Amino acid sequence: MAELGQVPPGIAVIGCGAWGRNLVRTLAALGALRAVHDHNPVAAADAAELGNAPARGPDDILADAAIAGIVIATPDATHADIATRALAAGKHVLVEKPLAMSVGDGAALSALARDKGRVLMTGHILLYHSGFLELRAMARSGALGEIRHIASKRLHMLRGAPRHALWDLAPHDISMILAITGRLPTTVRAQAAAPLADAPPQQVNLALTFADGPSADIALSALHPVKLHQFTIAGTEAFGIFEDSRGWEEKVSIIRPGLGFSGPGAAAPVTETRPLQPEEPLRLEIQAFLDAVGGGPPPPSSAPEALRVVRVLGAAQESLDSGDLVVLDRTAHDNLET
Repeated sequence: MAELGQVPPGIAVIGCGAWGRNLVRTLAALGALRAVHDHNPVAAADAAELGNAPARGPDDILADAAIAGIVIATPDATHADIATRALAAGKHVLVEKPLAMSVGDGAALSALARDKGRVLMTGHILLYHSGFLELRAMARSGALGEIRHIASKRLHMLRGAPRHALWDLAPHDISMILAITGRLPTTVRAQAAAPLADAPPQQVNLALTFADGPSADIALSALHPVKLHQFTIAGTEAFGIFEDSRGWEEKVSIIRPGLGFSGPGAAAPVTETRPLQPEEPLRLEIQAFLDAVGGGPPPPSSAPEALRVVRVLGAAQESLDSGDLVVLDRTAHDNLET
C-alpha cells in the first residue's frame, strides 16, 4: 500500500457504464484517477463529472506518459483488443472479467505483459472480499475437515440486454473454486437454457471434477427474481458458507457437524456466524492494482490466475457447444503459466 503522502500512479478508466462508474468513483477516492473515456459522450461526461477528471480520447490517453495504467470496463468481446493496445503502449492494465474470450487471446495478453514488464490483472473482485478470505482461511486451517464438495449459486436478475450467464457470471465462482482447490479441474460439463428467444444462455449449470480433490458445481442465472450469491464448502467436519447477498453480520457461517456425521443418532446441526467488518472489496482490488503498479507484490487476480479461469470458461463453452464432457489438457495449461 502506498505510504502516507505518496502520490498514487495515474490511472485512466476506459468504459464508463454502470460498473465503470464504480471504478471511476473508487479510483477518484484513492486519488489515482486522471482521465476517463467512453464511446458514448454522455456516459463519458457523466463519469468525468463523477470522478472530477477529464474525458479524453483513447489514443490521447494511451499516448500520455503521466498515465501509468488503464482500467478496462468495456463489453467482454472488446477486452483482449483494448488490453493489447494498452500493454503495447506501455501501460499497466486491469481488465474486468473475463480477461479474454479465448485461451489463446488470454495467453497472448499474458505474454505481452511479461515482455513489456507490465502488470496485468483481472477484476475477480471476490478474491478480495473479506467474506471469501475468511471462508478460505477456514478451509485451509482444517476447520471444515477434508473438503469433499464445493457448491456455488449466483442467481439474480440482470437488467438491460440479455447476457451470457457463463461469461458474465461464472468467472467469479470459478476464480473462488480454483483459489480453494489450488488446481485446475480435470473435467468440465456445462448445460444451459435460454428462456428468452433469440438470446444467449441466461441460465447455466457447471459440474467440475478434480483429481484427488473435491467435486464442484455452479448454478448461474441472469433471470432469477430473488438475488442469491451463495458459496458453500462441504467438509467432513463442517460446512462453511459465504453468502454475499446477506448483511455483514451473516455473510459467513459455519454449520456443524459436517459430512462425516450423518445418519441415525447424528447431532443436530449448529450454525455459527462469523461477523465481518464492512470493507469494500472493489477498493481493496483497486488498491492491489495500484500497489502492484508501484512495484508491490503481484495481485491475487494476476495474469496466471486469470488465465486459469479463462481456461475453465473455454472448456465450459466447448461443453455447451458439443453437449459432451470436456477433459482439460493439463499440458496446455502448464504452457500458460507465464
